[in-house]
Amino acid sequence: MSSLLSEKQRLRIQTRHKVSIEHYGYQPQALYWSSQQIQFIRFQKLSEILPRNQACSLLDVGCGFGDLKVYLEEQGFNIDYTGIDLSEDMVRGAVFQYPGITVFQGDLFDFNPSAKQFDFVLLSGALNEVVETELEGTANQQGHYAKAVIRKMFDSCKQGVAFNLLDKRNAWVASRPDLQSFQPEEMADYCKTFAANVSWQDGYVDNDFTLFLYR
Repeated sequence: MSSLLSEKQRLRIQTRHKVSIEHYGYQPQALYWSSQQIQFIRFQKLSEILPRNQACSLLDVGCGFGDLKVYLEEQGFNIDYTGIDLSEDMVRGAVFQYPGITVFQGDLFDFNPSAKQFDFVLLSGALNEVVETELEGTANQQGHYAKAVIRKMFDSCKQGVAFNLLDKRNAWVASRPDLQSFQPEEMADYCKTFAANVSWQDGYVDNDFTLFLYR
């Protein structure tokens, strides 16, 4: 079990997602996306890291219903997909919608992949919520869990990592204390402390940016 994510926060996240599924069903809105179009725009940006001409193994962190797997396959990518999500209800929904999908319940530290276990590790939207860990609670500690997840993702990849975060430069995002957001340059600088090649892109939606980390 993760030493970073508190039991209180685990229960809060799981309860929040259970309620959203009861309200929206197996729809992107249950994952707090405004529409499937917005969800797919983010998926498309993440997919830019993946090779078109070879098979690869992929870990989807915070996989929700496993929609990324289906999106990538429909786009012609040849992937060996594994998903993980903290919410038991999300995992159950993924299995119900996509029989045979490989998904596990837990956070990244519960799953604890070995070094370079997957060719690529992707994450979409799973770090958008403020997390109350045992270490956080003061301004200078906020983002500790997100940074630990990002570092673990990179340690688990053979080739690269892609993930999106909310952009603190956006006024609406900055006004929401329940949402976790970052300055793109500051997060890129953090990633450069362990990744040899780091780049980021914005502009595909108003309040989001994507980081690409390569071996």
